[in-house]
Amino acid sequence: MSEAIASEVDAIGKTKNHRRTIGWLGTSALGMGGSNQSVFLLAALFAGQGNIPGQGTAAVPLLLLGLLLSYASAPGWLELVLMYPNRVGGIAASCTAAFRPYSEILSALTGVSYWWGWVPTCGLTALFSAGAIKQWLLPGVNLDVIAVGLVLLFLGVNLCGIRFTTRVALVIATASSSLAFLSAIIPIVSGTTHWHQAFSYHLNTPFEGRFGQLTSLMAGLYLIGFGAPAFEAATCHVGETIAQNRNVPRALLANAAMAGLYFFVLPVVWLGVLGSGPLGGDLSRTLGPVYAPWFGATGRALGLWFITFNMFHGTLQPLAGASRVLSQLSEDGLLPRFLALRLRATDTPWAAATVTAGAAILFLLIGDPIWLVAAANFTYLIGICLPNIAVWLLRRDAPQAHRPWRAPRGTIGLGLGAATVWGLSTVLGFEQFGIPTVVLGIIMGYSGAAFYAWRKFEDGVRRGRVNMFGSLHVKLTGSMLLVLALDATGYIIAVSKILAQRNSTAVMLEDIFVAVAMLTISVGIVLPGMIAHSADQVSRAASHLVGGMLSDFLKAMDALGRGDLESTHVRVNTRPVQVRSRDELGMMARNFNLMQEKIAHAVHGLNGARNGLTTAREQLTSLNQSLSERFERERLLNGELLLAKEDADSGNRAKSEFLAAMSHELRTPMNGVIGMSELLIESCADEEARHFAQSIHFSATELLGILENILAYTRIESDTLTQEENELCLQQLAEEALGAATPEATRKRLTLARQFGPGSNRIFLGDANKIGRILSCLIGNAIKFTEAGRITLGIAITTEDAQDVVVKISVQDTGIGISPEQHGNIFAAFSQADFSTTRKHGGIGLGLAMARRLVEGMGGELGVTSQTGVGSLFWFTLRLRPTGDAPPSTGTADPAAEIAADLREEIGEVAYGQLLTNLQHSIEDGLTLVQNAASAEEIQVAAGLMRVVRFSANSLGFATLAQMLHEIEQGLRERRSVSPEALERLTQAAARYFQPQNPAN
Repeated sequence: MSEAIASEVDAIGKTKNHRRTIGWLGTSALGMGGSNQSVFLLAALFAGQGNIPGQGTAAVPLLLLGLLLSYASAPGWLELVLMYPNRVGGIAASCTAAFRPYSEILSALTGVSYWWGWVPTCGLTALFSAGAIKQWLLPGVNLDVIAVGLVLLFLGVNLCGIRFTTRVALVIATASSSLAFLSAIIPIVSGTTHWHQAFSYHLNTPFEGRFGQLTSLMAGLYLIGFGAPAFEAATCHVGETIAQNRNVPRALLANAAMAGLYFFVLPVVWLGVLGSGPLGGDLSRTLGPVYAPWFGATGRALGLWFITFNMFHGTLQPLAGASRVLSQLSEDGLLPRFLALRLRATDTPWAAATVTAGAAILFLLIGDPIWLVAAANFTYLIGICLPNIAVWLLRRDAPQAHRPWRAPRGTIGLGLGAATVWGLSTVLGFEQFGIPTVVLGIIMGYSGAAFYAWRKFEDGVRRGRVNMFGSLHVKLTGSMLLVLALDATGYIIAVSKILAQRNSTAVMLEDIFVAVAMLTISVGIVLPGMIAHSADQVSRAASHLVGGMLSDFLKAMDALGRGDLESTHVRVNTRPVQVRSRDELGMMARNFNLMQEKIAHAVHGLNGARNGLTTAREQLTSLNQSLSERFERERLLNGELLLAKEDADSGNRAKSEFLAAMSHELRTPMNGVIGMSELLIESCADEEARHFAQSIHFSATELLGILENILAYTRIESDTLTQEENELCLQQLAEEALGAATPEATRKRLTLARQFGPGSNRIFLGDANKIGRILSCLIGNAIKFTEAGRITLGIAITTEDAQDVVVKISVQDTGIGISPEQHGNIFAAFSQADFSTTRKHGGIGLGLAMARRLVEGMGGELGVTSQTGVGSLFWFTLRLRPTGDAPPSTGTADPAAEIAADLREEIGEVAYGQLLTNLQHSIEDGLTLVQNAASAEEIQVAAGLMRVVRFSANSLGFATLAQMLHEIEQGLRERRSVSPEALERLTQAAARYFQPQNPAN
């Protein structure tokens, strides 16, 4: 989750670039419109307005408290805005990345609420400065006309571009700050400040009691929240400030210092000079005594110009700063599109600035009463408190995101604490400004949702989808709005039943309504947003999965079924859903992610199988190419091999047809190649040609074994092997498997042992072919991986009931063994314990995989117990149905007859007859050569001939004959004499096998 949010932070930070033309002095001058807002709040705080009481002189410590709360939030604000160096609009426009995972509408609500908080300031300050101008310069002109003219004048200044606006702001800031410093220094230096009066405070309360005091304090602190944090206006131009990482912190520090002057130093000094009465009136008329000690009668004019210049700031700043919030959020896709319109020449957001000016003019025509300011203050507190939460969320959810400036330890928590205090002041103080204020503030606060819906409607129209009421977010938010409307109705009815006088009961009821309203707004935005966002994430991830990886997976499976391995590659491309809760939504996200992981695992398996099959095909192709090249060389060296080459080409064509049609017929031409290569070994006079023929025979035999395994495994995988049920004897099957393995075991000097338990010679119903294949696989593996010692084949009946018998068959060796970590790999297709095993012992890793599938297909279980360097014990269990106790009668049938019949069918009568004749002659020649060999060279020639003859005998199924030939070969190679008895046994065996009445002949 944190990585996704960090990526979104970086993406948002790379938004549209703006022209960087202002330094820290210019940014500070623009921000002065927020630092000096105490000037027009003092009258409301000291004296109130109409039936809304003020706080009296207790407003001074409340101003200090509001300032400290703002200072506590400043480090977090600075960290937040500098994370997005190309953005404008300040703290309220920098919450998009933090809020989008929870509710995108929160970003729109924050920005619009912040903007509403500045709009009355623009109108109210225009009225104050218009009053001063009317008093001194234009007494005959209507006050509203002058105020509207000032708003339009400063709108024109902003449309000239941020650079020109900054120059104008610098002039105003120089004048206003100079007069502000003078108004503090002159009384202190001249001694006209009554310090006892300056630090004597009294709190006015709406009713008696501690709750009345608390209500008054919270109302005052709530109203101060409209001005004390406003020095954050210095952050509205980060994207337009040169070297923002250095200059924006300077500007914010300068504005915070000026806020300290305006919100604490000046109120204390002025209270000591003027008293509480004048501070509750028109400051433009009462500040003259502050300047009088140095300037005399001119002091009155200075007081008037002090108010005028400071009010100019308040009119200019919203048009320059707050309007950029609307423009930035429109560019983010959260507010209506027209608000992003800019003048190309000056890069000024003219549409947002015009809307701001129009709203300010509307407010000033109403008169900007204190209750309207209080309503706007509700939205402004939303606009400055939610960024405190945003910076905390980014610290938690995206700790690795780039932060050019990092708030000191603990200050993020202080910012959250400040937001909590402002929220508490809203709950306990907002109601003092009356029911119209509360209702209007809630409407203004929720208007961000309306603007957001407007933008989504525009986007839907562009995409051809205009059914907004089908959205889950709209349905849930609409339900919350209905709850809020019903709550407001109940509140009005309840208040109307209470006595008209203001008492603690009525105030408490109003406080409860404010708390419920705030909670409803929060839940109505956050909860539907989280639900809708989670559902949208799952929907997007599901669409991505279905249209991407899952679709590719299904296509790959179809391609695999067609044998098109090149089209079976699937790219793993998941889109995890971010889990942000431990409730049902979080469980849904986790389960969806788990499903994606399972599909990805299946894709990895498919890709692995594809790679294995591709590798096997490449090996087959390589072997086929090598075989073709060898045939070509033999054709060039010896024209007598042309017929053999044509037969080999025929075999190659048959193999190619097999690869295209996936047919089991590939074995027939391959056996032909093996048979003809043996003929070549016997018939070639040229030694080099004989060597090539032997290489052909060896490669073809290895390839046939690989193909047999692959074909068998393919049939098993595709469930094309039929389950047969015939009578069998396990002991007989074991003996046949051991007999087939005897030559290789003898060559490696291994002992083949038997451990047949009681009942192993009984007759059962089962699939003898599959059991024989399993035994051959396990015994062959044991011999392959054992260099010395013994191989033990065991059969035991473990359980028996009235119907079935459970038989456990085991093959134990004293070979290299298998480590516990590799136990899970050896039964996988195309897998062995490690790659060194493949290089040393050969094979492609299908034997154990086939054995397991065969055992499982018969309802059994295959397992292994092994220790590296000690040996392995492979075992499998079968459930068989017994039919009798006696072994099957073998009669007079010779197994060689069956082998010969199969081979004759596969390679043809002519080739088979020639093979038998050549084998008989070779044995006779070999016996003569062995008997007459005298020199060392003749002995080695005789041994080589015995080896060739043994290969031929073994391939024709004459295992006993092959074993005798092997013993004679070993004796010759070890320079030992061959006993006459051994030669006689070989002669008798050859006569027995090749006599005319033998079925194998």
